[in-house]
Amino acid sequence: MSPILPKPDRYYYLIRKETMENKEPVAEDQEPLQSEPSPVGASEDSVVPMQSSEAAATVAVPASEPAASASAPAPAKAKKKMSAKTKKRIHNFVVSPVMILISAFIRSVCVHSFMLSFKFAPGGITGIGTMIELGTGFSTGYTNIIINAPLIVLAFIFLSKSYAIKSTAAIGLSSAGMVLMKEFGFPQYSPADPNAQPVLAAIACGVLSGIGIAIMIKSGGSNGGTDIIAAFIQRKYVATNITWFIMGLDGIVIFVSFFVLGQGLTPVLMSLAELFCSALMGDVILTGFKSALKYEIITDDPESLSRELIEKLGHSVTKMDAVGMYAHSKQALLICVIRKRQLAEFNRILKKYPNTFAYVSTTSEVVGRGFSRAE
Repeated sequence: MSPILPKPDRYYYLIRKETMENKEPVAEDQEPLQSEPSPVGASEDSVVPMQSSEAAATVAVPASEPAASASAPAPAKAKKKMSAKTKKRIHNFVVSPVMILISAFIRSVCVHSFMLSFKFAPGGITGIGTMIELGTGFSTGYTNIIINAPLIVLAFIFLSKSYAIKSTAAIGLSSAGMVLMKEFGFPQYSPADPNAQPVLAAIACGVLSGIGIAIMIKSGGSNGGTDIIAAFIQRKYVATNITWFIMGLDGIVIFVSFFVLGQGLTPVLMSLAELFCSALMGDVILTGFKSALKYEIITDDPESLSRELIEKLGHSVTKMDAVGMYAHSKQALLICVIRKRQLAEFNRILKKYPNTFAYVSTTSEVVGRGFSRAE
């Protein structure tokens, strides 16, 4: 039975708490207890009669307290929602712009300080712009904007608007950086320096490019060019591996640069080295820090081996029943995921169990307890 709420002009009301488990039946010859007098100023319909001292209790409570307690969880939920909303705003309006700015600056430095000074053209639209600037003097920044403009429009229509906006910002900032660095004479790693080496220029350019690409991917955008074309292909054919397609386009640009630049194989080899270092560094940043090793072990002593792995490596082990089909013998299959730095210790432990068969595979990313948290 729900309590009868008071009228708006009442400051107090009565709440009856019924305890059905402890409620005792009333004997036929026993008269029910009379209700206690109502507080001064309270009407009869605002008081609930009491049936027993144990089954009911009359408590005078301010009218505002029940409403506050009933709605107490609401502020907590609202606070969590506001916290998530604030976090999203900070990411969209602070973190992402800073990441795009850093990526654009790195891209500008790579083109101005390394590619143009050593006259090599890696793949993509940047390579095309570099060849045009080395041949005609027309800035790579302007070429970058002109070629990417229609791709950005198509990306805005057919792809994500957020992706198109971030890519536009990255292309615009990097192009502006290339033009300004050329105008104000930003330092270059020039072959005029007797200590400068082409291979070092290619490696440095590739490492910086990989960092810039990884930052841009993490922010949810791209540097334009073949990345946008690859996004179109991936959207149309989801299962297609676009890596070979991008490498094919880059290879065509590098092949053409051999004839346009006319400086032999050195610029071509520098372009290949730059592409390799860029892809390797980008992969390390995006997945390398979260990668791990997964061991699958077949053993006849799972308890001892599992206990030692857990105690010394700090990672749990999953046990599954297995049957060897050659001898039809029952074995235990243990699965354990460890860090790469724990590989030597893991192998030392396995050497103590001669009847153990194990194989290892690399995982690109591990999310969960003991590794990285899911976002």
